Amino acid sequence: MTLSRQLVTLLAVLLLLVFVGTFFISVQNARTYLEVQLESHAQDSATSLGLSISPHMVDDDLVTVARMIDVIFDRGYYQFIKLEDIQGEVLVNRELSIQVKDVPAWFIEYLPLKAPEAEALVMAGWSQAGRILIQSHPGFAYRQLWGSVSETFGWFLVSALFVVGLGLLLLRVVLSPLKEVEWQAESICNREFPILDKLPRTRDLRRIVEAMNRLSSKLKTMLTEHEDLAAKLREQAHQNPVTGLANKRYFMATLNHRMASPEVCSYAVLCLIQLRDLQGYNHKHGYAAGDELLCQMADLLRNIATDIPRHTLAHLSGGDFALLAEDYRISEAEVLGRRLSDALAGLCSNNELQPVDNGHVGIAFFDGRQDASQLLIEADEALRMAQSNEANSCSFVVSKDAAKETARSASEWSSFIQQALAKDRVALHLQPVYSCPQKEIIHHEVLVRLIHDQDAGQLMVAGTFMPMAENLGLSAVIDKAVIERVLLLLKKAADPDFSLSINISPSSLQTEGFLDWLEEKLWANEQIARQLIFELPEYGAVTMLDQVHDLIKRVNRFESQVALDHFGRGFSSFAYLHSLKINYLKIDGSYLNQIDENTDNQFFIQALTDIAHGLEIKVIAEAVESETIWQSLQALNVDGGQGYGLGRPAAWPDA
Repeated sequence: MTLSRQLVTLLAVLLLLVFVGTFFISVQNARTYLEVQLESHAQDSATSLGLSISPHMVDDDLVTVARMIDVIFDRGYYQFIKLEDIQGEVLVNRELSIQVKDVPAWFIEYLPLKAPEAEALVMAGWSQAGRILIQSHPGFAYRQLWGSVSETFGWFLVSALFVVGLGLLLLRVVLSPLKEVEWQAESICNREFPILDKLPRTRDLRRIVEAMNRLSSKLKTMLTEHEDLAAKLREQAHQNPVTGLANKRYFMATLNHRMASPEVCSYAVLCLIQLRDLQGYNHKHGYAAGDELLCQMADLLRNIATDIPRHTLAHLSGGDFALLAEDYRISEAEVLGRRLSDALAGLCSNNELQPVDNGHVGIAFFDGRQDASQLLIEADEALRMAQSNEANSCSFVVSKDAAKETARSASEWSSFIQQALAKDRVALHLQPVYSCPQKEIIHHEVLVRLIHDQDAGQLMVAGTFMPMAENLGLSAVIDKAVIERVLLLLKKAADPDFSLSINISPSSLQTEGFLDWLEEKLWANEQIARQLIFELPEYGAVTMLDQVHDLIKRVNRFESQVALDHFGRGFSSFAYLHSLKINYLKIDGSYLNQIDENTDNQFFIQALTDIAHGLEIKVIAEAVESETIWQSLQALNVDGGQGYGLGRPAAWPDA
């Protein structure tokens, strides 16, 4: 086969693969979005209509109720609206047959849209009078989906025909070597989309380079659009639409995961912030002013949380906000409480100072003993205490045991950590990471423990001492000690298939000389360097991309790999993944909470997996705590899993 035919064949196959994959993802994403909109539309209408007709049910005024239902139903966006009494007897029934115009029948058959049935209670005073049932009409959604699919298919078809046609024309007259074009094609496969600015003088070759430049731009655009769509849908599912903060569902999933994961979070502070009488403020100034007030409060909280390295900030509902500050101690919580109180006192809107009492703050301390529910109860108790005190006050609920355990000073922590390192009181545990669905061990993660009591064998997990080590500037010292120990043990094991992942603190990358030291160690242990995977938490990596790039560049020389840990903890963009040559993404465990029922998280994991695989990045799920979660992950195309449901950490026998 001639070179031109080979290139044409390759180009056609690449375009076909990109088209099929992107077209399928676009259709599925659009379909999922429209189904969510149908469900939301029906539920919102049911809730609104139920509230509207409840006053008339007190007088049993079915005529007025029927008229109100007719007003809603006559808009034509509903398949049916039914009003049933408490015994299930239909009082009012309005139905509309499904007729979808301008959409082929085969399209509806192969891409059916689910229009879920929504319901809401109808009250008559304090008693239930019945329920309202609503199902949205899918006709408009079908027309939107058909239009989107038709336009997308046409655009791709025209683009593909144009690029292939131009490629055929140019490749026939190619006489010069295509080294730059070959390099550009290899770069695209290597997660880069370069543009050749310097064009050859040969007219025919110039056309080929220009065509490849356009192809590079289009591929980048298509991937960017997919990433943007996934990010927008994630925001809709996990962010409050008014303030842009995390919503209650995301916050509760995060809180449950953190409280159940001592390796991730051993202590934390939970703050509940509540604005006073937001409903009254809305009635007085209007809901637009109320939304502005909420946004001002959200901005104040964002400014306060900026200084907290690991935090989750959420708008729960109405005037209720929450701030989870991980690795925060009681002394730090007192300062945080004062800052929150000051923020409430200074809150204003419509150029008018708010009443003196703007709100209150309740703070509870997590010491590793409570679960999420108990911690919320304690924080709510503190909030009620604050509401009974002075204006804009803050109250704390802290157990005596927690106060005693966190009373250790910074100097005592520094002495304890340094002595543990000097006296070799460092223990290494290993937790397996399994491939999905084969359930074969890919590698092990190294988990660091400090021996707290030599005689009793008490161990302190990294989630307890590492935050303090970072504050004291000792994280690089710990990371060096762990890396040296791992290298020695790998030499002793002499097993080339035994791979280990080591966690590196973000602050270590900012420590002068750390990367030079690491490179020297890898040079000295070049034969086993390929068995190492260095893990960085995403929330730290995104703030120091230059240092991360430097780390990746250095360790790749020795075939070591790099992973991003706790991915998705924040709402950062997917865009930076293009520039990072990482090998693994580890999905934060908060996304696995009830994954078998949570379709939003399923979509996020599926979209993330698709994007990562397009960049040749493997995806591993953290916190796989049950067989149900493991089975759900197999359908989402992830590459592996890690968690107590698969394998618990165990002491390294030779360590």
